[in-house]
Amino acid sequence: MQYHEAKLLTTAASQNQWPETDYPEIVFAGRSNAGKSTLINALVNRKNLAYSGKTPGKTRLLNFFLIDNRVVFTDAPGYGYAAGNTSSAAAFGKLIDPYFAKRRQLKGMVLVLDARREPNDDDITMVEYGRAAKLSVIVACTKADKLSRNVLLANMKKNAEILGIPVRSMVPCASLKKEGMDALWEMIDRTIETDKA
Repeated sequence: MQYHEAKLLTTAASQNQWPETDYPEIVFAGRSNAGKSTLINALVNRKNLAYSGKTPGKTRLLNFFLIDNRVVFTDAPGYGYAAGNTSSAAAFGKLIDPYFAKRRQLKGMVLVLDARREPNDDDITMVEYGRAAKLSVIVACTKADKLSRNVLLANMKKNAEILGIPVRSMVPCASLKKEGMDALWEMIDRTIETDKA
């Protein structure tokens, strides 16, 4: 597993705090506890670059990380942690809406989905956000090592149908074992390169 240079650029609660860079950005989105921070850490081969809070939904900010001086990973807050808590949902929307609508260097989204679970309405909405913003959508199916190969493949096929995306956009990952990271990097690189072409 390759070592990647990675540093936190900034943490933003609103648009005026977004970093001014020309690097392409990939946003990481997912339900609280889907394993987003662990996945980012695994991708850059670090233990604690992205912080995963013990309490779901604690991260209410966008965290911007510069990777290898060529791409920015944006860690979005986990969603869906407060069932029925409309103020949390509104706060999430207020943070995310402008970012998706106005961030010109945003090129792709990695939706982090627990391979053992079906996408819920929030996950489907997130993919729709990505599509509306004309982003490449990659689905990282985390905790893939907890399932047999047959069950994993069946789940991925079903989940791709639910999300309305091709199965080839789904990457099985096991963050703690660093499995699937190369395949995910390949898709991220392709997203960045396609945009340059």
